[in-house]
This record gives sequence, structure tokens and C-alpha cells, in this order.
Amino acid sequence: MNLELTFGNDPIHKPSIHAFLEATLRQFDFQSVARQRLSAFLESAVDEAISSAYQDGESGVIKISFLEEHGKLEIRIRDFGIPKDVDSMERSLQQSLQTQNGQTNYLDADVVDEVHWLNFGPNGKSLQLVKWLHETHIEAGSDAKPISSSNPQVPLALEQHYAVRRMKADEAEQVSQLMYLIYGNTYFNEDVYYPERVAAENSRGTVASYVAVNQKDQVVGHYALVRESEGPVAEAGQAVVAPAHRGRGLLGQMKELALSDASHSDLMGWYADAVTVHTHTQKSNLAYGGKLTAVNLAIAPKKEHFDSNQEQTQRITCLMYFHWLQSVQPSRLYPPAQHLEVLEEIYQRLACSPEFLGGNHPTGMGSLEVKITNGAARANIYCKTLGKNSLHQIRQVRRRLVEQTGIAVVFLDLPLTDPACPHLVSELESEGFGFLGVAPSFSNQGDLLRLAYLVEPLTREAIKTVDETAGRLVDYAIAEQKRVSGLIA
Repeated sequence: MNLELTFGNDPIHKPSIHAFLEATLRQFDFQSVARQRLSAFLESAVDEAISSAYQDGESGVIKISFLEEHGKLEIRIRDFGIPKDVDSMERSLQQSLQTQNGQTNYLDADVVDEVHWLNFGPNGKSLQLVKWLHETHIEAGSDAKPISSSNPQVPLALEQHYAVRRMKADEAEQVSQLMYLIYGNTYFNEDVYYPERVAAENSRGTVASYVAVNQKDQVVGHYALVRESEGPVAEAGQAVVAPAHRGRGLLGQMKELALSDASHSDLMGWYADAVTVHTHTQKSNLAYGGKLTAVNLAIAPKKEHFDSNQEQTQRITCLMYFHWLQSVQPSRLYPPAQHLEVLEEIYQRLACSPEFLGGNHPTGMGSLEVKITNGAARANIYCKTLGKNSLHQIRQVRRRLVEQTGIAVVFLDLPLTDPACPHLVSELESEGFGFLGVAPSFSNQGDLLRLAYLVEPLTREAIKTVDETAGRLVDYAIAEQKRVSGLIA
């Protein structure tokens, strides 16, 4: 389905918009209550756009579009006015969707799965909603039981031949079962628990799943390359092997096949978040030539467990290791002077020598995009362009996310290719955003500087590092958080 309705910002259009939304939503297999709540959500956003997207007395255009592909429904409400009312739109949505105890909770699974703000600066804004039509969780019909510390040691399967290859569409259910077996309900990316979503994402090309299959045609291992970034990079992860089939090199074989395919694609590189609960994944990335570029403090919830089934004492920190697939061309970057030394060290590890230049004060209007990951209580702000309004935009969004949405950590990516980057970083540090490192090629414009705003305190002792290089960058990120916010215990 691909539908779009264009209308003016005159309240006279509201009855027609209501009829359009009702008729469109009835074409999907929603339960009555869910459909009503989604309709109320959309009408509230449309009302806000009509009333405040444009200056008083100014006529303007608003568009609402529906795009459904492979079971993923994307709805956008787009205006072309001044992007000054994102915050009030958010409040209006929250007021229209209250939970029974009076607390706002408009991101319930039966309303929408994701909400993204797309801010186009002087060209307006768009509210982007994502609703998966696939809602059958693997736990509902799976015989797989999650591993727990009380389970007896799983005996090893007989030695046998394994096939390592791309996942077939009809194997998606086994992949979801395997993820549930290892992680229970704790894996932060909830899509892995919905077989139809796993199959749909592979069909769309946003995920490439690789599996290890035993002689009984059972999926006993999984590894994936995920393309969520705007830039030509992919994340490697979702790596699991069934306990009965461990110690046989299956993870390495799946990874080798995935990286071989990636080397023949348009990707510039791939990256992996190595946990600091232990150092195994850090060692693996180093063995494959990974270069440490950032410390993703508090990126995952502490409820996520790792075979021991023990909840962590604090949110989980990961180290980002980047791997080039193509040769790198030198670029012009505008780093903040206070972090120049550590940035030079990062780029030295990456074996590239960009030209570091001084920055300028921002001009024009900035634009940004916000992505909320509900399962991880995490949000990512991606600044497309930096402008005079960027600090205000980021400040308002951060406040909304933390105070009204219950987000525990806000990651912020700034384009290092923008001359306004150094000036904005200094201002953001006074708002509590601390340095984490570099996300290479994460944008089509080039490398991004990553900062984070933490809500919960962290202790250094719980973060395990494999070598001096990792320890030094973690210490630096921890010290920066303490300097800008005092949130380190």
C-alpha cells in the first residue's frame, strides 16, 4: 500500500481527514482498541500540524502518507512550516494517550512501535511513525525455553557436518526461537522475537541473516549484518550459537561468510559493539582487525543477560570496533579543540589522516532526526546539518525524551564535516553531553562525532576492558561524563 493525502492547514478539512484515516486503518488487521488509539494518535498530530505548523494567517500544505512494505507500516505527517512546535506536538500526543494510572505511555506496542522526528530546518518537519503488522511473539508458540543459571549443563551434540549459509525465509521462526533460547526476553532489539519481521527485514535488505544448520536441518547458529545507518556501513551482531553446538567454530564460519559477502557490496565498512560485561567479543574484534573508535556508555539495559542469567548492576556499556572494507580517502574534519588529542589517536588507529581544521559559528538553520529504541530505553539524535537553532533543538528534544518519555540515555551524532561542529560541542557539554568517540562513515556526509547524555550513574569498575587502548578510551569517556554532568558514581 502507498497512499498520500495532501490538504491545507484549514480546520475545515478535519472531517475529511478523519474519514481518510478511518477508512485507511480499517484495511489493516488491527484490533478495535488498537485502531482507535492509533487513529486518535494520528488525528492529534494532524490537529497540531494544522494549528501550529505555520505562522498565524499563513496558508500551507500538510501531507499524511501511508507506506506498507513487507509488513512494516510507515506513516508520515509532513508540513513545510517553521519547525518550532515539535515540543508542543509531542505534548498534545501525550495528552491524548494516557495509561490507566495517569502516566503517559504513547509508545505502547498496540499504538506504534517506533517514533522518529525528521526535522528539515526551514523546510518544516515530519512525524514518522512505524507500526509492525507482524505481532506474533515467538514466546507465544515456541517450545524453546530460555537458558537460565538453574538449567543443567546442556550436553554437546554429536560431531557432525554443518551447513553455513544465508537464512531461508522459512527459517526465520527458528532464528527467533534461537534468540529466545539464549536471551529469553532480554534482547533489546525486539524485532528478533517476531519471525515475520526477521523474514521481512531480510527481504527488504536492511538485515542479512546467516545461519549454521545441523544435519537435521535445524538452525543452531545465527549472525547478522544490519544496515540502519544512513551511511555505507553495517552493524555486525545478533550472534548466537545453541549451547549443544558450541566449540565447533560455527560463529567464526558464519562471520567469515557474512564479511566475505560484505566485501563484495557497496559498504565502506562494518562495526560491532563489543560488550564490557566480559572481554570475549573485544578479543574477537581485535582478532579480525577491528579499530576501537568509541565507547557507547550505557547503550543497553542492565536486564540483558549473558548465559549466566544474572542481571547486571548497571546499564551495559559497549565498545565500538570499526573494520574498513574499502580504502579510505582523506577528508576535511572540524574537531573540537578540547578533544583533538584523543581524536588524533582514534584516526591513527583507523589508518587515515584527515585534515583537521578550525570551525566557525553556525549559520542558517539546522535539521535533525530522532530515533527511539523502546526496548533499550535509548534514543539517538542524528544532526543532519548544524545551524543557529541546533542547540535549542537538541536541548528541547533531550528534555522531552528524558523527562516525558523515560529514556535512560540519549546518544547524539554530529557531522565532523560541518564547520559548526566544534562550537556546538562546547555548548552541548554545558548541557551535560559528554564525548564518546567517532562513528566512521555513519553518514553519507562522512564521519560523525558521538556524544551522550546519561540519566543513570555508572561505575568504572563494572566496565571490563581487554587492553590498555580500550581502558584509556573508557577512562577518557568516564572522565568527560563526570566533567560535564557529575553522573559517574
